Amino acid sequence: MSFESKAPHEGNLDTFGLATRRVIRFSIAFLVIALLSAGLVLAGVSAIQTGAADPNSPGTQATLVLGILILGLVTWVCIIGLLISTIVWIVSAHKVSPTGPGAAGYGGLFVTLLLISLSYILPVTQLAASGLRLGGWAALITGVVLARARIRRETGLRDLGGRPSTILQRDDWDASKWDPEVHRDIERRGRPGE
Repeated sequence: MSFESKAPHEGNLDTFGLATRRVIRFSIAFLVIALLSAGLVLAGVSAIQTGAADPNSPGTQATLVLGILILGLVTWVCIIGLLISTIVWIVSAHKVSPTGPGAAGYGGLFVTLLLISLSYILPVTQLAASGLRLGGWAALITGVVLARARIRRETGLRDLGGRPSTILQRDDWDASKWDPEVHRDIERRGRPGE
């Protein structure tokens, strides 16, 4: 049986669509945290070099420790969320398409893992590490978007289980169309105050 003859289950499409959005959102959050970390490190180094901040001051040290703790916690939340979303994305892609994310999706994931791992392993400056993370982010987003586009072409569906439209139309309020019994009851009772 070919894939084209059997349409994917709507629940699988919903899961794939949701997982795709979450992978993109967590990766954007990770990018923002990486860029924020680089900016704060550069600002701190600049402040110490110009003499605006004393590195031996308890206030400077407390600010540094607090900043590192908060950025570290948010980074781990993003990494864990991204990891879980990516696993769900891969599994749901295989339920929607026989090739799953395909070469583009898996290639983007591989490049992302490689670049982000290197940003933590290699002894490079904070700016270079942020550049590697930015490259990893770009590879992930590119892989996810290309895989989504391919699966859209395979399934012939534009939204892939996207959120249903909640825009109400005039006919939505016509009781005779959605429940004739309720409509008869409304007509029988008439308007209040008459």
